Amino acid sequence: MKENEFTHKPLLTKREREVFELLVQDKTTREIAQELFISEKTVRNHISNAIHTYC
Repeated sequence: MKENEFTHKPLLTKREREVFELLVQDKTTREIAQELFISEKTVRNHISNAIHTYC
């Protein structure tokens, strides 16, 4: 096997991690959206995608 076959891709994207870091700080989806310059719908999509990754 090649060495790179054992490298692991992060389960969450960088943006999903950013969203969750703000969530654990008790920020609302609106506050997260404003801070990251994205829509609230996009915040909810990142949360949903991250949850589906682990379920």
